[in-house]
Amino acid sequence: MQRYEREQGLPIHRPAGKSSGSVVASKAELDRWVTAGPVPEKRWPTERTNTIGAEFLQIDSEIALTFCGIAHATTDEGKRNRAAQTARKAYDTIMRLRKGIKLTDVQSDRLDANLQQLKSELQRLG
Repeated sequence: MQRYEREQGLPIHRPAGKSSGSVVASKAELDRWVTAGPVPEKRWPTERTNTIGAEFLQIDSEIALTFCGIAHATTDEGKRNRAAQTARKAYDTIMRLRKGIKLTDVQSDRLDANLQQLKSELQRLG
């Protein structure tokens, strides 16, 4: 019910200003709410999904750098190729997803630094 209250504007009232528990609603308010039709859904990304997305991009960039380090450190050609391929896929994914996520200046600077280093490492790997 709280989700409908928050996201769809369900007209309920909470006694004594409590944030949870019993609720009260008038029939007239509920009738108007039902006949008004659906409230437009929030557009993606919400603040929460945006925050999670920004964190994902940062973590994924760090993981990709780790795979580059593994590729550089191994003498096993197969392992080197798999690690480099994983890092490239992560880089491509980050670049694609970044377009839909709003980053703060600090987040953008951190991610850009990782991406610049990642691109350089990938070029070194060939």
